[in-house]
Amino acid sequence: DFAARVEQTDAELEAFTQAFAQEIERGGGSYVIPVVFHIVHNNGPENISDAQIHDAMRILNQDFNRENADWDNVRPEFLDIVADIGIEFRLAAKDPSGNCTNGITRTVSSLTNEGASQMKSLISWPRNKYVQVWVAASADGAAGYTFRPGSAQWMPEEDGIVMQHLYTGSIGTSTVNRSRALTHEVGHWLNLAHTWGNSNDPGVSENCSDDDGVSDTPNTIGWTSCTLGGSSCGSALDNVENYMEYSYCSKMFT
Repeated sequence: DFAARVEQTDAELEAFTQAFAQEIERGGGSYVIPVVFHIVHNNGPENISDAQIHDAMRILNQDFNRENADWDNVRPEFLDIVADIGIEFRLAAKDPSGNCTNGITRTVSSLTNEGASQMKSLISWPRNKYVQVWVAASADGAAGYTFRPGSAQWMPEEDGIVMQHLYTGSIGTSTVNRSRALTHEVGHWLNLAHTWGNSNDPGVSENCSDDDGVSDTPNTIGWTSCTLGGSSCGSALDNVENYMEYSYCSKMFT
């Protein structure tokens, strides 16, 4: 069935990810990924400015390349494993037909208030050439969401990230405190789990028996608050400031 196929694909992709991570040379922004922002709006505040999109791109690149101003404010126990992932994100310069673009599209639709599959079907660019970010009034009830690769390959037209405009960048309709949500979702798009594992339910004791597949991230139940002294699964300290947490004080990847 579909769930079994996704589980098998997830396992295969995780094995590939682990092998690939051993081979590549990280750091320095050497791997470039084109990005397109699809702004789906109904002429409301969700029709965010180009400047807000550029701000979101700035934050995304800083976070993935350890250029964010707050990375060295993490708990000292984790300072030596703050990672420079070495991925650069650039707004697309050409659309799927080869025409020049600024990497931003705008579509008027009331589906912006749903932010689900039907909205994504309004406009979709090839998944093998771009990471797509749909920005809307709603992200299907979340701040943002995406399919990880194991699921996305079965729904190629829906591969990408949906972001509520209130969590896109740090200016305009968003704020600094909400500006790391896109970094979190791009992490998922690149096959990262939450720090507590594959569920969307932090704070559950059973999470201690799960893992995120990243060897230098301590097992954790997962946090919804910035509890910097948190220690939940036998480790000396949880990595509460990880971008793949729900703590809203994220500053680092491992």
